[in-house]
Amino acid sequence: MPLVSGKKLLEDAHTNGYAIGAFSVDHLNSIVAVIETAEEMESPVMVQTGQGTFKQTKMNYLAALVKEVASDAKIPVALHLDHGTGFEQAIQAIRCGYTSLMFDGSRLDIEENISITRQIKIASETLGLPLEAELGKLGTRGSDEIQLLTDPDEAEYFAKETNVDSLAVALGNIHAAYGEDLSINLEHLKIINDRVGIPIVLHGGTGVLHDDIKKAIQLGVSKVNIATEWRRATIDYLRSELSNEDQNNFFALNMGIRNTICDIVRTKIELFGSLGKA
Repeated sequence: MPLVSGKKLLEDAHTNGYAIGAFSVDHLNSIVAVIETAEEMESPVMVQTGQGTFKQTKMNYLAALVKEVASDAKIPVALHLDHGTGFEQAIQAIRCGYTSLMFDGSRLDIEENISITRQIKIASETLGLPLEAELGKLGTRGSDEIQLLTDPDEAEYFAKETNVDSLAVALGNIHAAYGEDLSINLEHLKIINDRVGIPIVLHGGTGVLHDDIKKAIQLGVSKVNIATEWRRATIDYLRSELSNEDQNNFFALNMGIRNTICDIVRTKIELFGSLGKA
């Protein structure tokens, strides 16, 4: 079917107590793996692309691939812009056919973040597309970035001033955590959720304890981002396969990459509770 607006997906997840899996994609194998696995599990899904991917592949190329694969699926698929850089990129994404947007102004002071978010919200709302924003600082594994939990007072103020559709928050979660067990501050999440009343987004979902993710969904998390886990798993798979000098079957490697991603998507859909929700 054609791509759908992410707004309906988020609202249904928020109302019915599950989370949408938002899987970052970089290439055709990842796109096919995410969408076909979601279809197999009768789950709605978000496919998302971010700034690192755009350094390798143009936005319009990625959008065209996602639209083509989604057109063969019988489940709702939304295409999400992850960590958008501003108004100009948001408009570019809309023109390419994205059906869900994010602006990440978490490094700006709150008033500038509000100002840019409002501008993008006007454009997205006109087309019935949801806008996600971010407050707080997650940090990235291996960098010197300082983590800073989202301030509940700022979150409440920001949500009222922008009318944003969802909010990514910092709870002790970090980007690029792999092979780690991270606990998040669930009490802090509850306070924020009670204040804002809109879908909460959990970035850096790869390293968070499964029990914490389940509890977070009960406390308002309606979208969980997954990227590092499948990327690192495919590297591990290739490293293992290529250690055998007799392995020269490119097509078998290609299918192995796809199957590795499928296994992760399958596990996450079950964890997020979106199985059968399509």
